[in-house]
Amino acid sequence: MTSPLDSYTASMDSLRFSDAAKARMAANLRRVAAEGGAKKDAPSGRLAEALTRPARRPRRLAHVAAGLALALVLGGGATVAVAAGVLPNPADVLSDVFGGAPAQTELLNDVGRPIGASATSNGVTVTAEAVAGDRFNYAVAYSIEFDDPTALEGIEFHEGGTLTYVGDAFLRVDGAMSGGGLVRLYDADPGDNTLQLVQVMGVQTWNDAGIVGRTARFSMSKLEIFTDEGEFKTLAAGNWNLKFEMNYVDTTVDLPAGQTTTWQGSDVTIDAVAVSSLGVTVDYTIDRQTRDLALPGEVSDEALAEQAAVMGLPVIVTFADGTTFDATDANGSSAKRDDGTTTVSKATTYDRIVDADDIVSVTVGDVEIPVSVA
Repeated sequence: MTSPLDSYTASMDSLRFSDAAKARMAANLRRVAAEGGAKKDAPSGRLAEALTRPARRPRRLAHVAAGLALALVLGGGATVAVAAGVLPNPADVLSDVFGGAPAQTELLNDVGRPIGASATSNGVTVTAEAVAGDRFNYAVAYSIEFDDPTALEGIEFHEGGTLTYVGDAFLRVDGAMSGGGLVRLYDADPGDNTLQLVQVMGVQTWNDAGIVGRTARFSMSKLEIFTDEGEFKTLAAGNWNLKFEMNYVDTTVDLPAGQTTTWQGSDVTIDAVAVSSLGVTVDYTIDRQTRDLALPGEVSDEALAEQAAVMGLPVIVTFADGTTFDATDANGSSAKRDDGTTTVSKATTYDRIVDADDIVSVTVGDVEIPVSVA
């Protein structure tokens, strides 16, 4: 697999920032390196390169690229859950027919760049700038431009230009059932009137069909942050709706499967394991079933323990620098089978973008599966 981040370092040479902006970025990266060591080193690869190639908005795209890299390196952000029907909402289909088709997404290297996926409301314009990912995980970068620059005056940013985002930006992908991930809001250039928003999500699809080529539908009615004083502050309110194609190069690597292990006294067969620069997916079958859970308020500790005995199989991703990512509590789904077993699927994104060559192995239960990237 070729990572979308293979030539990030070279691409940064083509960016044009002010001396002050470059000094801020360098200081941020030095701080991250000092705090997190190799685990949080800046990623390298083609994502930033593709984002920063000359295009319709070269200066804005440069900020999107740099900010996207920094946002993911710094980690953190608001964790959200998203859900969508297995089939597109009928209203969405009618919208495509009568309101126009989704914006096409051109492909530059491994990254997709939506064309014309933009909406303006109350003097604020939200634009989908770029999308990258794999079969089940994606990262989308948006720009949020204010007609009135004073709307951003007086806002106190965290180090790295980040904000604690608590708005209601949602992205539904046709055919996706459920998923979760993180959202990051930041300011790549305090000298302009634009903020950047990044969504990094992992989803599950019917019959494991993947999300590449599907229609994505973004909606937001409020851009809100949580201040250091413990207060909510609304930066903008309106009605922003975009739709575009999830067109990018699938960076998924499928690993060998079929191994067996045990978990809490039950036999487990590993059905499928896949990794990418963004996340990991594991499917397995366990020789155990749980009773149907009652209403959320009535779930007993015993029932939760039974569920954990099915869904809690440990999944650990190991990277070349010796760090690990625990995917045990990934977003998961299960289905009972007539033979008394249960099939389980887990999928999640990492807390950063990584180079595919830096993924060493995935350990499922007590089975370590090496990663070999061609």
